[in-house]
Amino acid sequence: MLEKNIISKSAHLVSTFKKKVKMQRGRFGHRPRNDPRYYNGIYPFIQTGNIVKASSSNEMIEFTQTLNELGLSTSRLFDEKVVVITIAANIGYTAILDYPACFPDSLVALTSKDDSISLEYLNVYIRFIRDYIEKLAPQAAQKNINLKQLSKLPIIVPDMDKQKLIVSIMEKAYTEKVNKEKEAKILLNSMDEYLLQELSFDLSPAKNITLKNRIFYVDSNELTEKRFDPFYYQTHYRDFEANTYNNRFIKLGNFITSISYGASVENCYTNEGIPFLRITDLKENEINSEEIVYLPIKMEKKISSSRVQKGDILISRSGTIGVCSMVDEAHDGFAFGSFMIRFSLSDINEKFVAYFINSSIGKMYFERNKIGAVQENITIPIIKSLLVPNITREKQNSIVRHLDDIKDNATKLKQQSVKSIENGLLKIKQILLGGEL
Repeated sequence: MLEKNIISKSAHLVSTFKKKVKMQRGRFGHRPRNDPRYYNGIYPFIQTGNIVKASSSNEMIEFTQTLNELGLSTSRLFDEKVVVITIAANIGYTAILDYPACFPDSLVALTSKDDSISLEYLNVYIRFIRDYIEKLAPQAAQKNINLKQLSKLPIIVPDMDKQKLIVSIMEKAYTEKVNKEKEAKILLNSMDEYLLQELSFDLSPAKNITLKNRIFYVDSNELTEKRFDPFYYQTHYRDFEANTYNNRFIKLGNFITSISYGASVENCYTNEGIPFLRITDLKENEINSEEIVYLPIKMEKKISSSRVQKGDILISRSGTIGVCSMVDEAHDGFAFGSFMIRFSLSDINEKFVAYFINSSIGKMYFERNKIGAVQENITIPIIKSLLVPNITREKQNSIVRHLDDIKDNATKLKQQSVKSIENGLLKIKQILLGGEL
C-alpha cells in the first residue's frame, strides 16, 4: 500500500489533496453528448483519450473536437493553467493543460491551493501513484473515482528544489522514452521498404492518386468477378494489378491446406476453460493476448473447428482488415473468434506469408477486394486469391531472418522506452524517501 511503503517512510512533509489541491470537475450537460449542434466552434473540447495520449509522452494535450457558443453554454471553460486528471474508464492519467479549453465531467482540473506545490510536480506525483489511484475505483462495468476519493489522497510535499529535480528527472525519462519509440517506429516502417526492395516491387504508380486518374473509364470486357462498383476499378488499383499479375506471383490458395472461419460466440467469458483469442489480440506479426479470456468447457463441441495450432496464420476479416500473424507456441490450441480467419500452409514459409500480407502490397490487395456496405469484410475466397511472390524457399527464409532481426531490434527499443520511465520513477521514489541519488 502507498501509505505503508512510501508515505510513512517519507522524509518530507505529507499532506492530503483536500488541503493542498483545488479540484474542479469538467462539465458537459447536454444529452446526447454527440449532438452536432454543439460542436465545430472555437473552444477546444478535451476528451479522456487526449489526456491518456499526452500522459504517455509528456507532451502538450492535443484536441480533436471544438465547441461552439451553444456547446460552451452547457460546458465550462478552464482558462488557467491546470493539471487535468482522468477519473473514468482510464483512471489517473494526467497532463498539463496550458491553453483555454472545455472538458466533460470524466476529467478534473487540479491546481495548487498555495505556493508549496508546483503544477509540474503535481503532474509527476500523480503519475507516480497512478496504480494506487486506479485501485481506488470499484470493480464496476466502468471504473470511476470521484472528488471525495481524490480529496483523501496523500501527497508528499518536498521543498521546491526537490520538486524541480523530480520534474527534470521525469522530463528526461519521457524524452528518452519518446526517442526510443521513434527509433522503433522507424525500424518497423523500414520492414515494408526492405520487403518491396527484395521483391523488386514498385508501388509508386499505384499510390499516384491524382484528380486526373480519379476520372476513368472501364470497358465492359474488363469487368471481372461480377464486380460492377467503380471503387474496384480505380486507376491506382488497376496499376497495382498490372504489377502483380505476372509470372512472379502465384495464388496463395495453391499453398493452403486448410482454412476456416472463427467461432461465433456470445460474451460468455469465464475465469477458466478454453483460452480464446479476440480480434483485439491480433497485431501485425504478433499475437498479444495480455489478458487471456476463456470460454466455458461446455462449448468445446461448438468451437472444435475453430482452434489454432502453432504455425497457423490468423488474419482479421473485419474492422482493421488484413492484420495477420503466425500462431506461436504460446497460443497453440487457443480458440478464435468469428472476426478472424485461420489457415495453414505447406511448401511455403508461413512467417514469410504473414510478413507479406502485412506489407503495403497485402494492405492494398485487401483494401481493393473487401466487400460489404454496412460492415466491410473479407472472405475465404478473397484470401485464397491473394497473389504471393513466387520465389525460392531459400529466398523466403533469407527475407524472414532479416525481418525478424528488424522486429527484434524494434521490440528491444520499446522495452528500453518502458524501462526509461521505470528508472525515472525509481529515482523519484528514492528522493521522496529522503535518499540521495
